[in-house]
Amino acid sequence: MESDSVIYGLLGRIHLLMRRTCNRITDVEYMRANKDYAREIVRLASAAGNDELAALAGRLRVAMDLDAPVEAEAKVEAPGLLDRLRSARPSATHPTQRYVGSLR
Repeated sequence: MESDSVIYGLLGRIHLLMRRTCNRITDVEYMRANKDYAREIVRLASAAGNDELAALAGRLRVAMDLDAPVEAEAKVEAPGLLDRLRSARPSATHPTQRYVGSLR
């Protein structure tokens, strides 16, 4: 993975060319933080038909390691917020019973 200055340079140049050639505004900071967004921008830049933009997209793909396989996160089905709040006092239905001893 490249240094941040190289990556931000590529992101800035891609942002500028996307704005000029495709009339598309991108978010450089979000592109740096979110690889899914960066992958989509690289896909759009490659399909734009501009040689310089396609070359920069290829360099960014390598610099940010965007071709790495996306790790499937094992999602454990955890109870939601409302379920957790309701399970604390499931029998309380009257407002005074629900709010006594809990946050409002």
